[in-house]
Amino acid sequence: MASGLTKAVSVLDAFSDGSPVLSAEQICARGGYATATGYRYIRDMCEAGLLVRLPQGYAPGPRIIEWDYMIRANDPLLRNSHDLVSRLVADTGLELLLSQLYGDRIVNVYYEHSASNEPLELGRGRVMPLFRGSTSRVILAEMPQRQLRRLYEAHKDDADLQAIGDSWKSFSRALDEVREQGHVVSTGQLHPDKTGISAPVFGVQNHILGSLTLIGSTSRFGALREDYVVACVKDAAQEITRRIAG
Repeated sequence: MASGLTKAVSVLDAFSDGSPVLSAEQICARGGYATATGYRYIRDMCEAGLLVRLPQGYAPGPRIIEWDYMIRANDPLLRNSHDLVSRLVADTGLELLLSQLYGDRIVNVYYEHSASNEPLELGRGRVMPLFRGSTSRVILAEMPQRQLRRLYEAHKDDADLQAIGDSWKSFSRALDEVREQGHVVSTGQLHPDKTGISAPVFGVQNHILGSLTLIGSTSRFGALREDYVVACVKDAAQEITRRIAG
């Protein structure tokens, strides 16, 4: 039987497609709940502040905003990077992304763009494709082999995974090469005419925590030496790792 926490998460997942407001019937249908069961979950979550009732239906509630504030204040990746990321954006004119590994998900926790660029849809809370783009690939390369093998077996028919390697041997070898290189460069995988350069950030006991990515147009990268941008990304990621380690 699912725990109360699992039930709450499954109700909130009903909003994951970007729907700002859902009716009780939509929540029940998306979660596969019987009507009486779904209404009970909704009532309990409204009492806890996880949902709020509106004239049009239900939306994620204020407790989530409180939790987000708490995470922002205590997240080691954010606390140890503010001065570095602002300076990188100012020095390069590129966009910057901090992403973090949560279980088997890679989620953006910070995004900053320069005044000369239109912002991309990469803001806080955006879940990134697991097997596409430099942000995710550099994290995959640092995952423990057991976790990586489990992901491979669960997603081996995914076209993005097969683009990395069409067998476990070729997939793991490609990521070994990324780990040895210490960074990933990708172009056009998430946005046309955009290049991203990513490096890993590590947490306690040198476990992979997330990644730092600089993103820019092909023309902007053409005005900068790639080796310069790679050095900027890797130096900043290593400094954040050093600060987290204390």
